[in-house]
Amino acid sequence: MTLRFVCIEVRHSLRCANVFLQFDHSLTETDFLKIVVDNDALTFREYSTATRVSLSKYFTAEARTISNLTVEECNASFRLTITNDCEQATTANGEKQADKQRKIGITPKPDVEEGGELKVVCKNCKCELCTTLKCQRVREFPSGSIDVSEFFCHHGPKFDEVLVPQLTDFFYGFQFIVLNTELMQERVKLKNEHVYCRRCLQYLGENILNNKAVKIWMDTLLIKRQSENEADITVNLLNKYDITPTCQLLHKIIDDTDVGGESIFRNLHFCKVLLEAIFPNRERKFLLLQVLEKQLQVLRNSTPLAHGSHNNNNVLQVELEQFKCFKLLYRILDDTEDEGGGEDRLEKGNDDGDNASNGSSASIDNVLLKSWKEDMSIHVLKISPTLFNTLLNELDVNALLLPELYRYTQDYFQLSYIFYEE
Repeated sequence: MTLRFVCIEVRHSLRCANVFLQFDHSLTETDFLKIVVDNDALTFREYSTATRVSLSKYFTAEARTISNLTVEECNASFRLTITNDCEQATTANGEKQADKQRKIGITPKPDVEEGGELKVVCKNCKCELCTTLKCQRVREFPSGSIDVSEFFCHHGPKFDEVLVPQLTDFFYGFQFIVLNTELMQERVKLKNEHVYCRRCLQYLGENILNNKAVKIWMDTLLIKRQSENEADITVNLLNKYDITPTCQLLHKIIDDTDVGGESIFRNLHFCKVLLEAIFPNRERKFLLLQVLEKQLQVLRNSTPLAHGSHNNNNVLQVELEQFKCFKLLYRILDDTEDEGGGEDRLEKGNDDGDNASNGSSASIDNVLLKSWKEDMSIHVLKISPTLFNTLLNELDVNALLLPELYRYTQDYFQLSYIFYEE
C-alpha cells in the first residue's frame, strides 16, 4: 500500500482542514494503516514503512480532533481542527491574489500592432491560411454572451453588418480571432459553417455573421509578424501570464460574472456557466459548471509520491506545496435527443438497461440542458474543442482525489478542483 496524493483544504476562518488521501490500491485490501496527528505533521504508518506529511509551515493541527473519517476503495478523508498561526499572512495573500485575478481574467490583447503585416499559419501543418493581412485595425470582438439587441425597446441597429471585419481588420476575443472570409476562402475548406485547413483538414473554427467572417480558435493557428530585416516573428496569442488555459478560462468566467465589484465573502463565488464546444465531427457538447469557491487554499503534492524513496528509518518525508483552487461542480451533456450526459458517465461499466430507462435519462438531460440555456442568469461561453477536452480531463483527474461519497451529487454532478499557483 502506497500513498500517492495528499490534498488538504485549509479554511482558516473556520479553523478546520479537510484532508483527502488517494492510495494506489484499495484500502479494503490493507491489513494495517494507522493515522497519527501531531501538531506539525500527519503520519501514515504501515507495517514496515511510514509517510510523514509536514504541516508546520502552514498551520498547527490540534491532536485528537479527527472527525468525519471516510474510507472508500482507494480514497480516505477526514477533518482536522487547526490553529490559525498564519491567518494574517493568508488574508494578505488573498487580497493580492484578488487584484491579480482581475488582471488575468480580462481577455489579453495579442501582440499585434496596427500598421504591420501578418501571416496566419495552421499550427498543425504550417500551411498559410490566408493572404498576407495588412493590419490597420486591432479591436476586441464582443463575446456574444449577451444579445445586444435586448438593449433596445424597438428596432436597434444591425450589428451583424457593423461587426463584419474589413480586409484590413484583426478582431480578437477570448482564445479566438475573427477575420474577413475573403482573406481565407481560397486557403481553407468551408463546409456546413465549419472551417477546416485545406491541406491537413484540421478543424479551425466556424463561419459567423452570415458567412461574411470566420472565427478561428487560437489553439489551432500561429500568427507571424513580418519584418523587413529579420525573419518572421511568431506572435504570442494565448496569454502573457504564467497560467494554464484552464485557469485563465475560470478567471475569465469569474471576471465576467463578478458584477458587484468587491465581494463581502472574498473566497466564495457562486455562479453557473454553460460552456459549449463544437467538435470536428459536428458534434456539439456542453459542460455545466457551478463555481462554488474561487480562492480556496489547498496544500497538495503535484506529482505522485515516489515508490521506494523512504529514508533509513523507512519514513518518507513529504513537503506539500501551497496552491489556490477553484472548487466546482460539473457535468457534461450532449446536444442530442438520444443520449444522456452525466448519468451515462457514472454508469459506463453497467449494461445498457431497457430502452424506457435510457429514454427517461435522455429526456431528463434534455430538460436540464434546456433550462440552463434559457436561464438569463447563467453565463454562456463558447470555447474550442481542445480547451473543452483539456478542462474536462483536468476535472476528471482532480475529482479522483475525493471519495465517491463527496464526489457525486444526486443530480449527477461531480465535485472537482482547478488548481493554480499563488
